[in-house]
Amino acid sequence: MEEMMGFVTGNTNRQKLLEMLASKGDLETSSIAKNMHLAQPSVKRLVEELVEKNLIVEKAGKCSLTELGTTIERKVQNL
Repeated sequence: MEEMMGFVTGNTNRQKLLEMLASKGDLETSSIAKNMHLAQPSVKRLVEELVEKNLIVEKAGKCSLTELGTTIERKVQNL
């Protein structure tokens, strides 16, 4: 759990993406790119990293938090 917290807090964009999904719900990568002011390839890489760590899932072009992602996002918010 601590390692996962470090993974998220070690990159501001990872943290912002988890916060955004927690507050807004499922989002398409294009919406994420627009809201975070990032290029689409950067968002794609960010999403891939978070999917690999089982923090988010991507289905039909939409991203959402997993149970683990929700838990980690809440813990990060409480830091």
